[in-house]
Amino acid sequence: MTLALDELSSQFRLLKLHVTIAFEKTGTLPDFKGSMLHGWFGHALKGGGGNAYNVLFGNHAPNQPKPYVICPSNDHKADYQKGELYSFEITLLGDSVVLADKLITAVRYGEKLGLGYQRLPFKVVSIASNTPLGLKPGLHICNLQDWLSDLRSYPEQTQEMAVQMITPMRCKYKGCIIKEPVNDLNFWVTQVLRRLTQLTKFWVNDSQTLLDNVYAQQLPIHVETGEAFGYYEDWQRYSLKQKEQLPFGGVKGQVSFYGMLGLAPILLKIAELIHIGGKTTFGLGKIKLIY
Repeated sequence: MTLALDELSSQFRLLKLHVTIAFEKTGTLPDFKGSMLHGWFGHALKGGGGNAYNVLFGNHAPNQPKPYVICPSNDHKADYQKGELYSFEITLLGDSVVLADKLITAVRYGEKLGLGYQRLPFKVVSIASNTPLGLKPGLHICNLQDWLSDLRSYPEQTQEMAVQMITPMRCKYKGCIIKEPVNDLNFWVTQVLRRLTQLTKFWVNDSQTLLDNVYAQQLPIHVETGEAFGYYEDWQRYSLKQKEQLPFGGVKGQVSFYGMLGLAPILLKIAELIHIGGKTTFGLGKIKLIY
């Protein structure tokens, strides 16, 4: 890892809250629950999170990314039984971790709201933190560096790596929304660097020197072979603000690379935690690194 990336990752704090609820009534929820959870989270913050709603949902500056990620479960299940469990994650990024206690209050308040169009009633049965050592009860704030211990010693030899797109990936390649997995490792590295440095600038450390050095100190990449498998998963969501259906789909699948991969494995590990692409606050852009 380069000195600049090491410095950034040691300063970048995050809290990955793992919430498990139990439904108190049989009912139906949307297939993809990211949009539903996004709306529920906003209302829960308004009702029980104090000024946290303005911090997390407000527009404070041009191009400022929101400092949180919502991640629904990976299945598309719609029908739930009374007593059945459902889990999802809310991640606070950078300085927004100071809102951790208000986040807990908001989640508890969210019991009053129910979920989905049916306002399906539920009870929060556990709140835990996803950490590098697994799930732990309560609040455990980590930094990016804690998650990178297995990758900190950069191997100089040829490497092999695969990236799985767990939730739809919505981003542009050469000016167009991608419709299939992109077999270009530099594209993936650029996506991570763009998001990481934007989050850092607004929510961690606005030192332009640090951000410039993160870009400048990247090790060279030389991919010998690569493969891509996947498809475009077409979703739409209804926007209450715009009162219409909006495109919400993205690419799912896997890309793999073999060669001198530089810092790509470290950066893609970071992408596991912060998501990449568009609509990350709705759960899009979750990846899994195989390395």
